[in-house]
Amino acid sequence: MKARKMISILLVSVFLCCPAFNACGEAAEPDYYRIGLEVAGLMDEMVDNEDYLSMFLNVDAFDEVRERVNTHDYDRPAAVYSISVNDPKSLLEEMLRNDPESFRKWESLPPDLQDQLLLRFSLPALLNNADARAGAVYLAFFSAANAFVRNESLTGEEQSYYLYFFEKGAPILVTFSYHTASGRFLSVPGEYRNSPQDICAYLGLPGLELVPVQAAESAAPSAGGLADFGIDPEEALGKMNRRIGETFPPSGGFGSDRNELFDITGDGCPEMFKCVTWGSGMVRTDLIVYDPARDELYVLDGYNYDYLIDRVTEDRIVIIEKGPNGYNDPVTETYGTVKLENRKLVFIPDTEEP
Repeated sequence: MKARKMISILLVSVFLCCPAFNACGEAAEPDYYRIGLEVAGLMDEMVDNEDYLSMFLNVDAFDEVRERVNTHDYDRPAAVYSISVNDPKSLLEEMLRNDPESFRKWESLPPDLQDQLLLRFSLPALLNNADARAGAVYLAFFSAANAFVRNESLTGEEQSYYLYFFEKGAPILVTFSYHTASGRFLSVPGEYRNSPQDICAYLGLPGLELVPVQAAESAAPSAGGLADFGIDPEEALGKMNRRIGETFPPSGGFGSDRNELFDITGDGCPEMFKCVTWGSGMVRTDLIVYDPARDELYVLDGYNYDYLIDRVTEDRIVIIEKGPNGYNDPVTETYGTVKLENRKLVFIPDTEEP
């Protein structure tokens, strides 16, 4: 017990002592969406690992919370928002007016000390109220189950925030600071994910602004192989996306930010590979293959299974079959590849996983 308390103190100390650095120089705009998903993936692994949690928590006391958050779907956001407070000073003053003595002290502070207090007035601290509403057990678990990722592309002088909603898992607030992204679970009902107004009302913070964001479209695949067939990569990418829009329900799918090229037909001209996540209730990720030479689209839909692109090698494309989803069976990942049989995509599992 003493060792657990000591580790908890050390972890809190590290968090409190992380300085808010200023960015030096200019850099390309970081991919906040992808970095936030990396944080969410780490939190997914964290809540699934009892040995990790037991190093600073009495895991048995948090069974209910772990069941709520340990859902293995943190790689598939159902909605993502950029979240900010329009006027932090006005919000702080409005909150302090509920306590006349605190408001009097605030007004008596010189401007430089007011600025220091506002720097401590972070969005994650404000959102503690939502977790506290769920109960002390949730607040304690969510405060401990934080994840931190270092990323050199994060060079902004001010913190920014993304709020990720998932079909089953708890929402995750990701804070982007200088070279660091940190995530924490947030106790907001999942049914609010498509309504920024309901989210703001539930959080009870006037002046909160939520702006929907999507995964950035990656640039068109390399022209290698396509140009030899007189195919413009940008034009082919546009055709593929239009065909995807025609194939999936209007309320359905959002695309992966990853496109790959691989010749699956054997004609020398590579096909374009993409993943599309879609559905409501039973959300799944299908593998899309577009043949730009013939303007044909193929879909690998396993219904209870997701199909994800792992990597492309010189002689094959590696696909992961993940599932089943929505049942009590354990979720497994099977590595393999795909091929066309009778103009249909077929998943071919490896005999041994790499």
